[in-house]
Amino acid sequence: MKIASLIPSGTDIACALGLSQNLVGVSHCCDNPQTAHLPILTRSIINSNLAPAQIDADVSGAISSGQSLYQTDRELLRKLSPDVVLTQTICDVCAVNSQTARRDLPDGARLLNLSATSVDGLWQDIENVARETNCDASPLILELQSRLETVRNAAKSRENSPRVLVLEWSDPPFLGGHWVPEIVEIAGATHVLSGPNEPSRRASWDEIRESKPEIVILAPCGYGLEETAAQGRELLENSPLREMNCAVWASDANALFSRCTPATIRAAEVVAAILGGKSEISPREAVRL
Repeated sequence: MKIASLIPSGTDIACALGLSQNLVGVSHCCDNPQTAHLPILTRSIINSNLAPAQIDADVSGAISSGQSLYQTDRELLRKLSPDVVLTQTICDVCAVNSQTARRDLPDGARLLNLSATSVDGLWQDIENVARETNCDASPLILELQSRLETVRNAAKSRENSPRVLVLEWSDPPFLGGHWVPEIVEIAGATHVLSGPNEPSRRASWDEIRESKPEIVILAPCGYGLEETAAQGRELLENSPLREMNCAVWASDANALFSRCTPATIRAAEVVAAILGGKSEISPREAVRL
């Protein structure tokens, strides 16, 4: 069974199921260490080294002109001859979408779309990948559900429900969407301005200020901790965030928040640790600014 993954969530799920040896190619966004040696099958037309505001402008311009943000190396994909190709139906901005992947699908390959926007959807995605690759999803799902239940039970003893805001882009600010508010609430907090299963959207700084978050977690899609911390320090210097009476945390967004994968359970544990002032957070995962 040969698997090509055009999305990081597909790569992470395959590796968590013990299928890393079956992967023959991955996307340019895939950062799972088990696949660092594999050929890269996609590229973005957007320069990721620009400032967040310019990236947002370039993405908006490309979308309005009908351009696809991502391109697949069709020749390499055909040469690798995968049995299964993993892609997604959630966000055209984040990764190769189903329409593009279907157009580039090699003869004889089966396309599997991942579409989780919630924790329950994650279980379904894991089961779908397992079924398509003839493996058992039950041990992985049970282990992840047990960890999540531990977070839920700890949250029940929390005396209050802090007001938390996760920002998945900084300039302009975008609210955390889909599974992000859900994991914040599982951890024992209230996610302001957006709730579980609601898509991400732009927000004004006036709107954010009026929501009175006690904790702001920066989790810009596509960024690791070092880059997020740099953006956070810039926001604290040059945005209304500097005037708001809240704790500001920078996170490794790629590892914790940007995709709905087994790592999403770790995100719930990290948010719970932030709420409780505990020390279980690795300095490689999140830091208070």
